[in-house]
Amino acid sequence: MLIDRGFNRKDRKGFNTEGLSHLYWELFDSVDAVGSAFRYMEREPVLILDDIIKEHYYFRPHILIGYTSKPVANLLGLPTSSSFRVGKAVRLKAKNPKTRMFIVENLIIRGVTRIAVSMDYVEFDTDNYLKKDALYIH
Repeated sequence: MLIDRGFNRKDRKGFNTEGLSHLYWELFDSVDAVGSAFRYMEREPVLILDDIIKEHYYFRPHILIGYTSKPVANLLGLPTSSSFRVGKAVRLKAKNPKTRMFIVENLIIRGVTRIAVSMDYVEFDTDNYLKKDALYIH
């Protein structure tokens, strides 16, 4: 159900880039709804990733989950309070320890306080109103 959507600069011209310098909104879409990220996702997590690319031009994020619609979130088993359901979270593929550390370091520099690290991915959200700051290691 997860689709690895790798960022490719050449593809950028054919997609919605409103408000973004490097990324495009379709990278964060729910798998069942084209254009859902632009319509429903909060801008902050996407702008944070866009800022990382602005500073580190070589970084190519692989987005596993961005915004998720209700049916997709139910299939993935996400709780109803999940930040993915409201578009405030992003899960990035990061199999390499250096990549994971690079992502975590740059998220902390940009003020992100809710980060989860796994052997396969790094996940962060900007939902600071309902949840406490934390660094989770799976």
